[in-house]
Amino acid sequence: MSKQIVKTNEALVDLIDQLKAQSRSTGAALWRDVALRLEKSRSNWSQPNLSRLSRHAADEDMVLVPGKLLGSGEVVGKPSVAAFSFSSGAQEKIEAAGGEVMSIAELMEKNPTGTGVFILG
Repeated sequence: MSKQIVKTNEALVDLIDQLKAQSRSTGAALWRDVALRLEKSRSNWSQPNLSRLSRHAADEDMVLVPGKLLGSGEVVGKPSVAAFSFSSGAQEKIEAAGGEVMSIAELMEKNPTGTGVFILG
């Protein structure tokens, strides 16, 4: 039998529970997918750079990063980005470009059904 992996970060455990509850209540598979990605080991989380964000996201897309967004590269357009965490450089560059930075929980409140959200990672 395999060993049960237990997360020790209470905020992360609460976020995963909220994501699963939102998925059950709205039927949106997006939130369940993000919850399952965040349940994995942190070493397997997505850590894209801003250059990848600029390459794959259109000007005003709503982008969700189930991990940490890093600050290497430049921001094109004014994206709205939600992630579990941001590097300080990434957050400064997005805000300087006129984009919006938010947590995954804030995105879930703003867009409960998850329509128009692009997962990067």
